[in-house]
Amino acid sequence: MKPFDILNRMEKEFEELRRAFGIAMARRKPYCDVIERENEIILLIDLPGFSKKDVEIEVGEGYVRVKAERKEEEKGEYVIKERMKSFYRRIELPGEIKIDETKAKLRNGVLEIILPKKEGKKGRKIRVD
Repeated sequence: MKPFDILNRMEKEFEELRRAFGIAMARRKPYCDVIERENEIILLIDLPGFSKKDVEIEVGEGYVRVKAERKEEEKGEYVIKERMKSFYRRIELPGEIKIDETKAKLRNGVLEIILPKKEGKKGRKIRVD
């Protein structure tokens, strides 16, 4: 028996358990930057190896959920397997956004989500007499 055979078998067994309980998402999360500008919030999420058909985005009041899953062909027995094939991430947003105007694009393995901000209630200055 090869040194990694036992570990690979254990990993497969745990993956089957996660699937059985509906938690087959990856244990790791991709890197994510949240950039806040005056009129928008931008999310940059590293998704190497995923295509746009693999990605599902849900935007709600105060959050964004990103889920991705890609199918892999069996190419033999893995000795080391580190690439993500699925993940789930919920990101809390620092302010209210215009949900209907949100846009997303996936280029060169980076998912960019642009979330225009709602215009906040602006205060006004009061002169003291």
